[in-house]
Amino acid sequence: MQSGDPSVLAFRLAFLRNPHGDDDLATAEERASWGAFTVWAGGENLCAHFELGEVLEAAHWYLLPLIEWLVDNWDPLFHEERLPLRNAGTFAAESLRSTRLPPVSLERVDEFAWLDAWSAWWGRHAVRAARDGGLVPDIYLRRYRDVLEISTGMEPLPGIPEDHVFLSPDRVYHADPLTTADAFFTVLTSAIAELRRRLPGSERFRQLEERAAALPDPGRRTSRMAWLAGLGDEFERYSQAAEAVDEALAGVPPQEREMITGSRRATPLVVVGSAFARLLYGAVSPATTAADVLELTHLIIGNYVPDASEWLAQLDLPIESVGVSQLKPGEQGSRLGENAAELLGADDDSWIDIAAILRRLDIEVSEIDLTDRQIRAVSVFGPTQRPSIFCNRQTIWGVSEPVRRFTLAHELCHLILDREHGDELAIASGPWAPLAIEQRANAFAAAFLMPTWLLRDALKSTGLPASHPQAIRSISAKLQVSMSSLVDRLYNLGELTSDERFQLRIG
Repeated sequence: MQSGDPSVLAFRLAFLRNPHGDDDLATAEERASWGAFTVWAGGENLCAHFELGEVLEAAHWYLLPLIEWLVDNWDPLFHEERLPLRNAGTFAAESLRSTRLPPVSLERVDEFAWLDAWSAWWGRHAVRAARDGGLVPDIYLRRYRDVLEISTGMEPLPGIPEDHVFLSPDRVYHADPLTTADAFFTVLTSAIAELRRRLPGSERFRQLEERAAALPDPGRRTSRMAWLAGLGDEFERYSQAAEAVDEALAGVPPQEREMITGSRRATPLVVVGSAFARLLYGAVSPATTAADVLELTHLIIGNYVPDASEWLAQLDLPIESVGVSQLKPGEQGSRLGENAAELLGADDDSWIDIAAILRRLDIEVSEIDLTDRQIRAVSVFGPTQRPSIFCNRQTIWGVSEPVRRFTLAHELCHLILDREHGDELAIASGPWAPLAIEQRANAFAAAFLMPTWLLRDALKSTGLPASHPQAIRSISAKLQVSMSSLVDRLYNLGELTSDERFQLRIG
């Protein structure tokens, strides 16, 4: 039983002869489900492993726990993006590895509460949560913006033989959630039908069949939206947010409302929603309040235009991003920011006037007040949303001019590079935004405001080495950037050693 495209994502289950025969002490249902499973992503077999001197292409064990886990965790698997505790990695396997233990901190940390939160998320997204004693790969499935993320870790299993090694650790791939859900559902329903045929009198199989048959139920849309908003396990909080959004949208014409909430994209198995819907329903950070949700909703409503194509066309810059796609996010941002500065900055400028550039691109910039002080700004655009940047005056980063300029350059990166569905963006910049996207935007902002040709001329004019404090003060004033940002930029360019960077930052 196989479905999907292995070059993107495919899933395979196969029931095999039980090697334990009459000596198998498992339940009758588990004995009937002995078999193998394989997951392919990006053309790579994530279940391939080395065992007893040979490479096996599938993981072998009782399949019933895996089938039940996939059915029972369907909604969070395909809709929940927000990671537990903190956003500590660019993909789920990496973040879960980093947050497995509480951090060493001056603050008191409830280790049991930390472990409970970590374990609950792990139990919803890690395939190993369904292993029930089997040796299965360390695979995670979760929503990532408008795609499904499939990532692998390298956590050793207790008691695993030394010669048992999975061959695809620390991988991350993305697939379309709609086609992936169809592939998984096709395989699951076929497998459950076969199990029912083998043991027609099994109550466990009958209930499993009922739960699987209920997956396309339209009534599950509310639950899926809650998971999409990062509040699936806090349904009361989601209900409050949804009530605030509904109240704000009550007077909005149906067509406009549909464009904002993205309800047309709902399918029987997955809610794709829209970038705007996730922003409005609270998928910003755990600290987002109902007041913030209401404020963001009114912003989206007020930013609506019948046709934004005129504005969007100006953001289609000839930036060559294909050649940097294999680089780390920070390296990508540095190269793309430099490229954007060449395209948008004036040759005779001695500094980058980001405000003038945004005006030239007709990007609206305004101020907002959010109670979540870790959010620096919110950027939106879409077919019916004018490209806009909303700067949070309450941010912990302050409102100095260098900070504001860096924030605007950061948001420009989002507007140029981080579209969803090819035509839509709604992102709140802060610690809970996708980490890779934020890393790239930070590097983009630094390179855009401090391109190498301006740095070279500014440093030459001082007649001092880059490590001299007076050179740092002079260049930061000339380029109108903070000294800390300048020091980090020079360090990343190899102009400062780690010791010099440290001395300049503390000086």
